[in-house]
Amino acid sequence: MFKQSLWALAAALLFSLMAAFVKLTSSELGTLELVFYRSIFGVLSIGFFVIKGGLSIKTPYLWGNIKRSVLGTLSVALWFYTLGKLPFGTNMTLIYTTPLFMAANFWILALMRRERAPWALILSIVAGFAGITIVLQPSFHSEDLVPALICLSVALVDLAVYWQMKELGRLGEPSWRIVFYFTVFGSVFGFAGAWLFEGGMHLPTGTTLLGILGMGLCATLGQICTTRSYAYGNMLLSSCLGFSAIPISAVISFLLFGETVTTTALVGMSLIVAAGMTASVTTKREEAAQKAREAAQKAA
Repeated sequence: MFKQSLWALAAALLFSLMAAFVKLTSSELGTLELVFYRSIFGVLSIGFFVIKGGLSIKTPYLWGNIKRSVLGTLSVALWFYTLGKLPFGTNMTLIYTTPLFMAANFWILALMRRERAPWALILSIVAGFAGITIVLQPSFHSEDLVPALICLSVALVDLAVYWQMKELGRLGEPSWRIVFYFTVFGSVFGFAGAWLFEGGMHLPTGTTLLGILGMGLCATLGQICTTRSYAYGNMLLSSCLGFSAIPISAVISFLLFGETVTTTALVGMSLIVAAGMTASVTTKREEAAQKAREAAQKAA
């Protein structure tokens, strides 16, 4: 489970790159149009590998894939909407409350089962979120209440998405098939929404076309990495490692857009990195101890 959770680091890098491509194209394309282009790349690329590899998209868990796809697409659409309604730092801070909800979820489950809560991971998540707030320095105004609540709802929807991924992983559904159904639904939703609410689609050219291709590639690979991490790995560790998207995004912003990184931000990013390392070491030790206990029981 530890190694599978490390896919969250790859996902953080890919989604950070995706955000950079979105920034390059958002001035020319609508929100739902971006959802369409973000998704259709996944449909075409995964479909190509399905045909080439002689694989099948048939699944005995269609309802589970539908639930994951609907919730995931709703989450993306609401997030893209709130990006234009809130300061960026505030928006991203609220979006990254998902790991806090997950930590609370695991704590409640431990209480219900009368088990010991995974305090090391929970505290690492709290420390990582503190680093997020230091880096992003969110600010709130009275007119931000509704979009802020929408952002929090996105965080809760993402929690449901991750649990659905975990369930599909437990059932043995491959990550590529989970992402395929998600991208199919996102393509239909984005295409229909663009025509109904944004006046139709635009034919991308030049820089916009390159941005769309980059966004689609990073989004598809990022979704596969995220799915592997949450479906087959430790959900709390994956959540904590997901915070690494913030320092990665800061580096990308510095290199591509010339944005400065303050000393305060460096302190916050250091806290995020430290939290991720602590969570990783703790998880690896716990899994090693569990294997030793299982080996001792077999020997006895």
